[in-house]
Amino acid sequence: MAATIRPLGTDDTDAMAQGFRDAFGSFDPPEPPVPLHAPGKSWWGAEVDGHLAATALDRDYTSWFGGVRVPTAGIGGVSVVAEHRGEGLLAPVFDALHEAARERGALISTLFATAPAIYRRWGYESFTSLDRVRVPTAGLAVGGSTPLRRADEDDAAAIRAVHDRGVSRRNGPLSRTGPLFAEAPTLRVDGVTVAERDGVVVGYVAWDRGRGYGEGAELSVHDLEADDTDALRSLLTMLSTFASTVPSVVVRTSGIAPWRHLVGRQHATPVSSAPYAITVLDVRAFEVVPAPPGLTASLPFTVDGVTRTLEVADGRTRVVDGGAGGRELTRGGLSLTFAGAHRSADLRLAGHLDGPDADDAAWDALTLRGPLHVHDYF
Repeated sequence: MAATIRPLGTDDTDAMAQGFRDAFGSFDPPEPPVPLHAPGKSWWGAEVDGHLAATALDRDYTSWFGGVRVPTAGIGGVSVVAEHRGEGLLAPVFDALHEAARERGALISTLFATAPAIYRRWGYESFTSLDRVRVPTAGLAVGGSTPLRRADEDDAAAIRAVHDRGVSRRNGPLSRTGPLFAEAPTLRVDGVTVAERDGVVVGYVAWDRGRGYGEGAELSVHDLEADDTDALRSLLTMLSTFASTVPSVVVRTSGIAPWRHLVGRQHATPVSSAPYAITVLDVRAFEVVPAPPGLTASLPFTVDGVTRTLEVADGRTRVVDGGAGGRELTRGGLSLTFAGAHRSADLRLAGHLDGPDADDAAWDALTLRGPLHVHDYF
């Protein structure tokens, strides 16, 4: 029987539960619970013979690339009930979700790809990861003189401002703006410590103490951002004071974050890694991100048989239809190019790029913008 693809609402909540259990297993909900349906969330599903068989969620986000916010569809809640797997239900669900996301202005889409091959048909390719690393608590004593205090809900705006100042210098993190980030940053953690100088919050760390003490006890750090080295050192040193009862700190991080260059006792030990993938929903994404000053180029490219050209001049990029003599990219190659994840030579090695290489240096100059990070799991 043909599937009906449609948006999902509150009336579908109970029917969605079976797919979630099949996909993600049973789990205890957070306290307070995160609402399934809320502003900024758009659910899509496939209904077969009157039963909901597949779901996917589009979260209305923006991501930092090149110092600007790029409208993003953050995908989660992807499920197919066990009896309908292999029937191709995700394809029409994703197609409908992507089209609706484009209509609201999303230019790129991201997700945590637990099964990469499933998502490659839409051009999703991993470009960074959200990691957890373990460090000896005592080794975080690195000095610093910035005064610290425990944060409260009145510090929410200042904490978000520190976060955005930090992540705006990187490529990939969410901006934490809009209705999906309405909760106070102090809500779901044991403590948030802020570094404050002359009445201005210049850094913060969000942490959970965990259970017990002695061997095996761990303190978890969910967020660590600072405007300057002294504030960062002070926050790290505060964490080191737990060493008498908690021998290890597990930090949620991405890439080689700046704090890791300050810790010298031993390297961080990997605990877990969640690959983060991106696809380009609309090639106008290239127009949003500033081009390097002084770069002037005409860069034709073909994806899925359609040829366009990036016209780069005066710090801006314009996408025009048509062109000749340029590179041929897979959908995934276009995604990795936008993200700045690889040089052209490596895209060729991975099978994502073919055609003449005369423009490779210009493409690399346009898209290799710097560190790639992600800070939020969804």
